[in-house]
Amino acid sequence: MDQMGKSLVIVESPTKARTLSRILGDEVNIVASIGHIRDLPEKRLGIDIKNGFEPQYEISSQRKDVMAELTKAVKSADSVYLATDPDREGEAIAWHLFEVLKDCKQDLEFLRVTFHEITRKAVNHAFDSPHKLNMNLVNAQQARRVLDRIVGYQVSPLLWNRVERGTSAGRVQSVALRLICERQVEIDVFKPKEYWNLLASFTKNGETEAAAAEPFVAKLHRLNGEKVDITNSEQAEAYTGDAAGATYQVADVSKTPRKRHASPPFITSTLQQAASSNLRFSTDQIMRLAQQLYEGVDTGSGPSGLITYMRTDSFNVASEARESTRTYISETFGAEFIPQKPNTFKARKSAQEAHEAIRPTDVNLTPEAAKPFLDDRQHKLYTLIWNRFVASQMSPAETNLYAIELENEKGSANHIYRFRASVTTVTFQGFMRVYNLKDIEGDADEEVKQTLPELAQGTGCNLQELEREQKFTEPPPAYSEASLVRALEANGIGRPSTYAGIVRTIQKRTYVNREKGKLVPTDLGKTVNAYLVDKMPKLFEVAFTARMEDELDTIEQGSLNWYQMIENFYGDFSEWLTEAKLGESADSEAVGRLLGAFSDSIDWHPAEKVGRRTYDDKKFYTSLKRQLDNGKVFSDKQWKALLILVLRYEKQLADLPAMISELDIGGVIDELRQELHEREQKRAAQKPDDNTLRIYRCLDQVGEWDAPVQRGKRTYDDRQFYQSLVEQVEAGKTLSDAQLNALKRLIIKYRTQLADYDDLQAALELPSQAELDKTRAQLKILLGLAAEIGEFAPPTGKGKRRFDEREFVSSLAEQFEQGAQLTNPQVSALKRLLVKHKKKIENFDDRVAGIELQPPHKKTDVDCPRCGNGKLCERPGRGGATFFGCETYPKCKYHVTSLDDVGGEE
Repeated sequence: MDQMGKSLVIVESPTKARTLSRILGDEVNIVASIGHIRDLPEKRLGIDIKNGFEPQYEISSQRKDVMAELTKAVKSADSVYLATDPDREGEAIAWHLFEVLKDCKQDLEFLRVTFHEITRKAVNHAFDSPHKLNMNLVNAQQARRVLDRIVGYQVSPLLWNRVERGTSAGRVQSVALRLICERQVEIDVFKPKEYWNLLASFTKNGETEAAAAEPFVAKLHRLNGEKVDITNSEQAEAYTGDAAGATYQVADVSKTPRKRHASPPFITSTLQQAASSNLRFSTDQIMRLAQQLYEGVDTGSGPSGLITYMRTDSFNVASEARESTRTYISETFGAEFIPQKPNTFKARKSAQEAHEAIRPTDVNLTPEAAKPFLDDRQHKLYTLIWNRFVASQMSPAETNLYAIELENEKGSANHIYRFRASVTTVTFQGFMRVYNLKDIEGDADEEVKQTLPELAQGTGCNLQELEREQKFTEPPPAYSEASLVRALEANGIGRPSTYAGIVRTIQKRTYVNREKGKLVPTDLGKTVNAYLVDKMPKLFEVAFTARMEDELDTIEQGSLNWYQMIENFYGDFSEWLTEAKLGESADSEAVGRLLGAFSDSIDWHPAEKVGRRTYDDKKFYTSLKRQLDNGKVFSDKQWKALLILVLRYEKQLADLPAMISELDIGGVIDELRQELHEREQKRAAQKPDDNTLRIYRCLDQVGEWDAPVQRGKRTYDDRQFYQSLVEQVEAGKTLSDAQLNALKRLIIKYRTQLADYDDLQAALELPSQAELDKTRAQLKILLGLAAEIGEFAPPTGKGKRRFDEREFVSSLAEQFEQGAQLTNPQVSALKRLLVKHKKKIENFDDRVAGIELQPPHKKTDVDCPRCGNGKLCERPGRGGATFFGCETYPKCKYHVTSLDDVGGEE
């Protein structure tokens, strides 16, 4: 590689940066962008639909610090190499980096380098032959991003109105959900059919008693020359009785040699299928582990990439890798294990031929040799990839199918019974010496494991035993993560970089649960799918989504303008969206007729407060009247709410039955009446028993409540808050975890006025008096130390997010003096603040001896994707939940709620 001078190299991750630094040397500055540096806005559409669908990109809020570091690095560089991943997403990241950094320094040269494996030879070759950004790849990614944003932002509000607030639609994820829901419907409506097998045990006529002790089993294959169709026990019993008395001989013997060819090396989809089925890894885990193997693992002499790029749909293999593998196979297993011509495999038409299949970067680094450098999960995945690749370059396996068919002699029974037994033996292992796994469980039927005797046609055989076996047809299997990825690929939905994200998203949104390895749609998922398919069937059609993917591929090839593609899509989409919105609208005439049934003399129910919301029937009726008078359209949600209002006041509404009949809404009214009845039954069933009510009403004993306290703009009134909780419980509503914790704190605060505190302590798992005394003693110490800090950090944030350390400590001290029980988050925040300012407190370590300042945390084996210097640790969060944060905190503040989200936005 030529001298690079004072160069800056930008990659996505710290791990990749460390591996490259070992190859490029210390004279090159390598900085990680931590993924995308900018994206569409988080809280608005961010697409100028009226101006050619121009995206309005912004620097990501989580990347401000990274952007500052990059800007500083660019200003001191002579040239910038954009070394992001070699696919659409990587090209787009490189383009965004170029766009935001190009004006930092005049006449600065930006160069694009791509490599499919992080090895010294591949990296040096890439830097010796830099090139320009591939705008076709960039535009394909932009088109996908804009499509997904338009669909998500404009369809999701319909779900909010009709299904549930917070639900969302996705251009591709919703089609995946549709596949799962439609498969579940097939399973639910499936009616099993009974059928019977007849299994016969035979021995050769004239065999000795010892030999006859090991008969072979044959299954009834033909009945009177036709396919067997025994559907009930009566038939099975009749045929068994008839066949048992017959005499049999060998009707046919065949030996068929076969060749079984090796599967191709892994591409993204097949790796996810095989690792999911055989290693029980989720698709997210598979891609995360593969990323680690690709970006570099410390092999003792520094980090090195162990596999090629893992997001690929190409079966191509570099000639050098193929030849070195053939040499390894010959030296390890023998020349007969190498095919005369190297094995090649045909990819689908849309595959990116410039990419390679997933393979080890050095075939001589066997799984055994790599084991000391890998954790258990990495080693399992590396072994799978290595075995599959080596096997793909080996000779076919050779087998022999030996089959015996036996038939009864004519006249020995009322029917002609033909039984068949077969067994496959391996005559040459070939590739099976290394790899013999299925990508998906249940891909092939298993043969009966037995040994068949050598028999000639016409040989007589003794029927030793005849068994009836009852069976039932089975429904199609529910999708697993592996089979869903296969279905997505088969239908042309998604691409290598999106499969794992699709599977993750539908589970994260609780549209689908993973139960015993199967993806099962939740009630919410079924409702969302039913609504989307009903309202916008063409948008969420499998064939339409596949056609969109093909058009994105065409953009990537440079044969289609991406703006034109979006414009064509939006023409159809806007019509479908309008139709869906109109379909949500209630008939204004029907609304007017029902509203007119309410007279001025209606005895309105009093307003009801539930949580933070107040439900006022009269105000709702008035708002509907105003909307009708102004000629505005009524949503389906408003129509349903009006029908509920009608049912609530039906005894006061004149001529209601006749009006319902005239409007032809009797069926809808009956369904809604049943729904309300079931809802009331459910609420009644949830109503707490007397003992539960006694616990929740325990603070009725309190005679002296503290006066309301003003903190900032909020007023805290213990008595009023307690009464609101009791009202919710008595109404049959379940308290949230936060409300229950708040009630516990009130009980602790007023415990001296409660005669039955000991009983409450056991029922609600409250701390004992000794534990409370210890906690208060520690808090007294901590608050005393906080009072000595003197100089606090300046306030940060604005509005509700404003945090003032001095005000925070003062507020805690005030609550403590009033006898309040501080929350766990408050105490944790106080401890973090003290650790931060401990240098300002005299003899700090000695004075906090025995007090746990930082909660224990469980370290995982996942590297922090932001800094790359620590592992992610599981830590307790608010409300009892946990999260995963970098062990180097507070130096690195990376955190996610689930390990499945690692690598995404925090």
